[in-house]
Amino acid sequence: MAFLEENEWILLNEVAYNISFIYTVEEMQKAILNRWLPFLISYDAAVFSRLSVTEDGDFKFLDTEGYNLSLQSIQMWEDQTRKDDAFRWMIYSTNRCAFAEDISQPGSRLQDSEIYRTFWEPNRLSCSAGLCIAFREEPMGFLRLYRKEGGTPFTPRDLFVLEQLRMHFAYRLAYEAKKGDSRYFFAKGYQEKLCRQYGLTAREGEMLDLAVQGWSNDDISKQLSISIHTVKKHFQSIYAKMHVRNRVQMLQCLPISTSKVNFDELQ
Repeated sequence: MAFLEENEWILLNEVAYNISFIYTVEEMQKAILNRWLPFLISYDAAVFSRLSVTEDGDFKFLDTEGYNLSLQSIQMWEDQTRKDDAFRWMIYSTNRCAFAEDISQPGSRLQDSEIYRTFWEPNRLSCSAGLCIAFREEPMGFLRLYRKEGGTPFTPRDLFVLEQLRMHFAYRLAYEAKKGDSRYFFAKGYQEKLCRQYGLTAREGEMLDLAVQGWSNDDISKQLSISIHTVKKHFQSIYAKMHVRNRVQMLQCLPISTSKVNFDELQ
């Protein structure tokens, strides 16, 4: 792809790998904003937040991480995004692609909004690139990058980088949101169906069960009284059979708890 040089592709692949399961999700958010993404896209401020939706349809932010922003600014971003900015975010999530905003663009009404007066203007921000991270139509998080006044607008190349990372973020945040939730995995008869579908042994099925519940390799090793090396060996076999690279990508092969689908009907 003409957007990226060979060394940038290598870095992008490294970032995607590290998103998967190398760090806790909180460490991953900090590392993305402070260590990895700045090498691919320049920005002056940023926000990366996990997201859940309450039963009444409101947004709830989890573990919001900021870059070059005060705690007060991050709180203001949360408050105003949940209220004033939420509709535009949902539109962008429906489009399933990265987007850019520039105050100087003809027809922009951003300066008329409350979030501009309370967040953009105090931090002297003029343009933004954003990503609503969704997994199977379920919002999982927000990532938004900003440049200050006098900076150049975000380019199609910058949006391309974000789009390449979108599904990696989605897998990771969905795993963190759903692990330990038995509704997410144990629809009636579904574990047995997965074991048959992918040819998993009884031990591999048992380890898949524990992994989905959020158990670490070390926890599984102690629970089953086997070495950590054996645990890793079994998981490599599971990943190979399911054609994935790690636990996060394994999520693609599992059902998601949702009001739109009754998984108890899956036999």
